[in-house]
Amino acid sequence: MHKVGLTIMALALPLIGAGAMAQQAPATVAAATPPPGPGLDLINERCGFCHTTGQVFQKRRSEAEWAATVQGMADRGAEVSPEEIKTITAYLAKNYAPAPGAAPSAGGR
Repeated sequence: MHKVGLTIMALALPLIGAGAMAQQAPATVAAATPPPGPGLDLINERCGFCHTTGQVFQKRRSEAEWAATVQGMADRGAEVSPEEIKTITAYLAKNYAPAPGAAPSAGGR
């Protein structure tokens, strides 16, 4: 191959790779901005020490599931008062409930 052909290929390969990366699954797309509410500040202040808040906002759970999850985090050492647990749970249940008709959550934290 000619020197010009090699140069063109060398320039094209990064572009081909970038195009392939752009076609990855939508899981790499940033989540929407969480809605404002009294629990949002607490989540940002208390939950981000162990995991990203994005992980929290990707979940969809019932109020009972959120209550169990938040209590489980408190049991593991999250510094939240009982009143803060109620506020966080109410916020998550209101804004991150399963979609109507969605299958029940598999649980987990």
